[in-house]
Order: sequence, then structure tokens, then C-alpha cells
Amino acid sequence: MYRDIDKPAYTRREYITGIPGSKIAQHKMGDRQTDEADYPVQISLVVEETVQLRHGSLEAARLSANRHLIKELGEGNYKMILRKFPHQVLRENKQATGAGADRVSDGMRQAFGKIVGTAARIQEGERLFTAWCDVDQAAAIKEAYRRAYNKITPPCRIRVERGEELLIA
Repeated sequence: MYRDIDKPAYTRREYITGIPGSKIAQHKMGDRQTDEADYPVQISLVVEETVQLRHGSLEAARLSANRHLIKELGEGNYKMILRKFPHQVLRENKQATGAGADRVSDGMRQAFGKIVGTAARIQEGERLFTAWCDVDQAAAIKEAYRRAYNKITPPCRIRVERGEELLIA
């Protein structure tokens, strides 16, 4: 229902009241102190369609990938970031149902809608997650990304951005 980008951006939080908090617990995972240049391999999850992703599905994908990496590699042996933040505020014109709903509901009159959540707008080809790791850990990162993109709607591609020659050799 909220997947397509069909309305103008609605993000000015200073004018909007009642926005539910984002479900995303953290954006940086793994070893936060280590510099990205210290890892030889950089792998990203790239979205192949322009789409809106709700904050719940972003958190589900992040949680799924991070749990797999912690189980396989350990807490401090990789670095991963979620690159998108849900700025877009989503509205819904809720309709009353049941007996007497026609007298209670206004239908489409003044149908601006109530805030129901937030979403991140992601363009085609943008990176959703990026992870840095050692050469022998790349397979675990790819499996974590496979688990993550099963939680979100658009088709995704796993792209090795740095260190591809090390993985092939």
C-alpha cells in the first residue's frame, strides 16, 4: 500500500504531531571503532527498484542480517551500516466499519489522513546496507544479505564494491 512513491515528500516534523517513533534500533553494527579502510572487502546490498520501505521492514531486515553475522562471525569481526533513515511520514484515511459506520464516518470529506508510520524513500541503484569484512568472512556477509532482502519488497542485488579480486583468487 505504501510501496510506490506517488505523493510529494511529507517530512517536516516540526509541523507534524503524533509521529510514531522509528522501530530501527541502530544504524551502525559490529565493530564501530575500526576504520572501513582496515577491512579488505566491502559488500553492499543494492536496491533495484525505486520504492518506499516502512521502518518496520527496514528493522526486520537489519535484525535478520545482524543476528546472522553475530552468530557466524562474532560481535567485533565486521562492520555494517544501514544507510537509510525513514524520513517520509505516512498518512492513512481510516474508515469506520460495522453497524452505523455511515453516520460516524465522513467518507472522503477532508480526507487528509492520520499519521500511521514512517518510511524511507530509496531510489533504484542506491545502497541499503554496506558491510566491511575480511576475505574469509565474505560468504557470511552474502548469506546475511540474502536473509535481509527476503524481509523487504523490492528486488535487491549483492554487490562486492572492494576486494572482489581477493574473493575470486
